[in-house]
Amino acid sequence: MTGVWGVAGQERTAATGGRRHGHRPEVYVGAALIAVAFAALGTAAMVGDGTADRGEMVVVFALMLIPPLVGAVVALVFGRRLIKRMPPLAGADPATKRALRDGSTNDPRIDALARDEATRTLARGWVRWAAALPLLAHLAQVLLDDDLFLRAGNALGVVLWALVIVLRQRAHRLARRYLAT
Repeated sequence: MTGVWGVAGQERTAATGGRRHGHRPEVYVGAALIAVAFAALGTAAMVGDGTADRGEMVVVFALMLIPPLVGAVVALVFGRRLIKRMPPLAGADPATKRALRDGSTNDPRIDALARDEATRTLARGWVRWAAALPLLAHLAQVLLDDDLFLRAGNALGVVLWALVIVLRQRAHRLARRYLAT
């Protein structure tokens, strides 16, 4: 007997370790740690000159902790609902990704999915150029800022935005190559 949830519900429950809705405690712990880390970074940036006393730092930390915690709660609560409503992506299929990477496939179903994914990737080509703006902003801060803490944070931003550009460029090149064949 499969019950109310059916076979798919049983498989989902088994895949989530026996939890029916897939609530994983490590996701919540990770979100809380990220919120605390951002609050600590914000506090260090605001009172990093050493002139603030301990009481002021605690108040600033508490105030800096509120926005990331609210953001984490909103992301965890509403993000789960939005993800359930989203249609499955064509590129989520490993065979489709393999076809795009290899440049061709013999299966007509996979070819149609790969062509659809390649067309969508080419339509999102503007993302590469849009990512250049924050990259340049971070790079300017790395070159012009005197504070070592801010330079390190902006250098990390430069690396991450450069990675976004490189990965989007690679996907764009693979999509163009696939559609050309």
